[in-house]
Amino acid sequence: MLDKSVEFKHIIMKIEAERIKVAGHPTLPEGYSFRFFTTDDEAHWARIETSVLEFEAEGIAREYFTKSFLPRKGELLKRCVFVLDPEGLPIATATAWFANSELGHQASLHWVAVCPEHQGLGIGRAVVQQALMIFHELDPSSPVWLHTQTWSHVAVKLYHGLGFNMMKTAKLANSNTRDGVPKIYQNDYDEAVEILTTVMDGDFLNRLISAAV
Repeated sequence: MLDKSVEFKHIIMKIEAERIKVAGHPTLPEGYSFRFFTTDDEAHWARIETSVLEFEAEGIAREYFTKSFLPRKGELLKRCVFVLDPEGLPIATATAWFANSELGHQASLHWVAVCPEHQGLGIGRAVVQQALMIFHELDPSSPVWLHTQTWSHVAVKLYHGLGFNMMKTAKLANSNTRDGVPKIYQNDYDEAVEILTTVMDGDFLNRLISAAV
């Protein structure tokens, strides 16, 4: 769930290719399972992402997905993963995506989300680990990037625990935009650190800063 009580600032993180191998094997709670994207899963994706406040309404989320992801459905079938609850309902997702832009080729983790009622069970960690396994198979020599924000400070802890480090100046492209024109995310490292001091444990924050690249 996004914490919109703090100021929004962009955060760019990266994990090196060799560290992906040791990020750990995903383990889900009993009864939960993984599966890849299938036909008509855009409705489930929209519901999950809206539940964590990434979008104001499911219709808006679905429109975004339809315009920015569905044109590359072949990639979705092998890169977009869901976690199913014991009843078979998708309740979490992550996408092992990529961007090709003026910055070159960047493998990038997209749209990690877990429905609020299923948070706190280790599902977020597991779905990220599953996405990293997909990266290791499809793009084994590339580091993996991600764009997040201060609103996702809880997720920043998760990402860092798996081997991602904050980037001080490097930028990240997103080629999955509504108009198809790659977007370059800005990097607000200094401002983001200032905000994180208000919501993170001091010892953890010191480790996060000391590992920044």
